[in-house]
Amino acid sequence: MTGSDRSGSSLQPDGGTSSVGRRTSERPGSAAIGGEGESGGSGRVETLQSTLLTLGSRATTGVLEAIRGGLAQPTASDVAAFVCTIVVCLVVGGSLIGARLAAVATGAGIGAALAATLLASRNPLRRAVGGAIAVPVAALVATPITLAWAFAIGIAGFGPFAAITVWSLIFAALAGTLISWDYLGDGGARRASTGATLALIGVVIVLLARILPEAGVREHAGTALSDATALAIDLVIYPGSRSAVLSFFALLFVAAALTMATVEYIPFERLAPPDRRDVISTGIGGVKRMCSVAIKLSLGAVFVAILAPAFLENFHDVPFSPQDLRGEVPAPLGEWVATLLTSSGLRYLLIAVVGVVTLLVLAEWIRRALRRGLASVLVRLFAPMVGGAVVTLSLAYVLTDPGVEATLEAIIRRIEPETVAELLLAFPTFALVVGLLVVALGMLSSLLFTVSMLRTFRILPARAIGAALAAIGIFGLALSLSVIGQTETAIWTAAAAFVVWDIGEYADGMRTELGRDAATMRAEVVHAAAAVLTGAGVALATLGLYRWVVTDAPIVERWLAGAALGTGLLAVVLVAWALRK
Repeated sequence: MTGSDRSGSSLQPDGGTSSVGRRTSERPGSAAIGGEGESGGSGRVETLQSTLLTLGSRATTGVLEAIRGGLAQPTASDVAAFVCTIVVCLVVGGSLIGARLAAVATGAGIGAALAATLLASRNPLRRAVGGAIAVPVAALVATPITLAWAFAIGIAGFGPFAAITVWSLIFAALAGTLISWDYLGDGGARRASTGATLALIGVVIVLLARILPEAGVREHAGTALSDATALAIDLVIYPGSRSAVLSFFALLFVAAALTMATVEYIPFERLAPPDRRDVISTGIGGVKRMCSVAIKLSLGAVFVAILAPAFLENFHDVPFSPQDLRGEVPAPLGEWVATLLTSSGLRYLLIAVVGVVTLLVLAEWIRRALRRGLASVLVRLFAPMVGGAVVTLSLAYVLTDPGVEATLEAIIRRIEPETVAELLLAFPTFALVVGLLVVALGMLSSLLFTVSMLRTFRILPARAIGAALAAIGIFGLALSLSVIGQTETAIWTAAAAFVVWDIGEYADGMRTELGRDAATMRAEVVHAAAAVLTGAGVALATLGLYRWVVTDAPIVERWLAGAALGTGLLAVVLVAWALRK
């Protein structure tokens, strides 16, 4: 390019070029030159749009391939079990709690399953995509979980069996989607829960970066933090009558679960001399058994505390309170149990156990990270944080509008203590939306952690974990049906639970023995059809017996209906166990 060319042309904002002649608008041909500049700019815009569409298509394809790879090419039996689970959830759940809430709970379970396959990956890119997906999925999961807790503790209508229905739908849909995922019981759920927690940390960082510069937040933060700490201490250490039972067993569950995870994670035997390792191993085995008993006791106690008032008229609170135990349980047992549940010293001890084992796990994790290579560990660690933070920024800006702001303000004004409400009102709307996403991600992480704990404590079998959990969820629906008097529908639902378990267990056996690439379509279809026919036959026979036996003696008590259905399931399980032996 010559010197006159360089001085006679300049780059314009619209992307075209202008020569010296364009400065004189009367010069012929100037319109043509301007038209060429406009067409060049529009061409660049079209190229940019095409590039963005291509990148979006590739990203979507990559996500779908990652999910499909995580689910590891489901077999025909896996697909059949999944379809059966979802159909039962939508039909039965819709009859119990309404089609809309049943669809939301089922969709939440499916979304949580898909996010789990990405969050549990060791590939940093997939983990980042999982962290991004976890944010909207968590918002979806938070809705039915919040309603379930509201049903359970009596804030909303319907009662505790509506809570069981919602939880059953979520777990059944989640497990049904992950029936073909081999890593569900091999640390997959635990890694997914950790990934969701990391995404939560990324969102918390975004929240802090937004609210710390606010003068109003800094002004109210100290007082609100003090009041919130006092409220937390009152709830955990000195709870009221309605929260005493749940808070105690929740604390016991957390302490036992973390202790069991710690003794499995840290190789204590290697820290002892060789001649003392057998003693250490025996002691660790005893600790595991004690933790397992404590966990099962906690889960059973919470279940009884919520359901007992629905069956027994003498218990007035949901869940029942220590005062109910003192009045209804024979002395001195009732007094001892009530004193144990409200003991502040025992609660301080459980909190100390939680703190010690948490520090031990953190120290062991740092040691392992330094041995594996800190850089690779940090990449996998920060990937879900980045994905969650990026999507949170987008969602928060989209959801920030006057309507959302008015709704959030109305909710916040009901919060106690008042100083916490004043602190939250000082937050900008953006920060409040992000805070809600933090809570939602915590619920998603807790959901995945619960699935991991069910396997850790051997509540779920070593094989066909997804099928077993899906069957348990469907049977929970059958239990709710029996309680509200729909016994015949409950029988069909219980039979469906057996069919899902049988098909999923067969699929797991085929994958284990023959591999996923084996030509097993015909055998799987035949087995699935046989399972459906067997379940239908058992259901029809049970219905016939039910109509013949109870024609003149109907079961009108809810607890008798639930006990009858539970006894029938126990009989089926015992027969299946005997046949497998």
